[in-house]
Amino acid sequence: MKQFSKIFQNIEEYVLGMSILALAIYACIQVFTRYALNFSFTSYEEVGRYTCVFITFLGASLGIKRSSHFAMTAVTERLPYRTAHFISALVWLISTVFFFVVTYYGVIHCMKQFRFETISPALRIPMYIPFLPIPVFFTVMGFRSLWKVYEEIQCTIKGEEISQNET
Repeated sequence: MKQFSKIFQNIEEYVLGMSILALAIYACIQVFTRYALNFSFTSYEEVGRYTCVFITFLGASLGIKRSSHFAMTAVTERLPYRTAHFISALVWLISTVFFFVVTYYGVIHCMKQFRFETISPALRIPMYIPFLPIPVFFTVMGFRSLWKVYEEIQCTIKGEEISQNET
């Protein structure tokens, strides 16, 4: 299982890196053609926007995996060890619920886009495709935050610190 998780994370990081690189290339080409050649590709702006949405939610998902999102820890750092982990588990549980609620509404939104056959103005692709990263990556975030709940509960019960190799 850990081997699969590591492979999946490596693929995620590679895709994220390549997406950021592609976004930078789109932006450079767009700036060059607009200002040097006095010509603009309308599709590049749309591709850039959709790529940015993809990058945002993939990066947020990886942020949960690595515990790199900011946290307000001023109160929990002053609490007893087990109480702090219990509160952290509760916060992760609330986050999990939020992620799955967003997933639910994201799926509904994508289904509406699919049903109404809405297409993007420049690329002429179905609009549910650019919206797919929202339910997909919020689902991943939900499962990752659920795993964080499990880890925090284990720390509360055992009184042990979470190993950075496990997260």
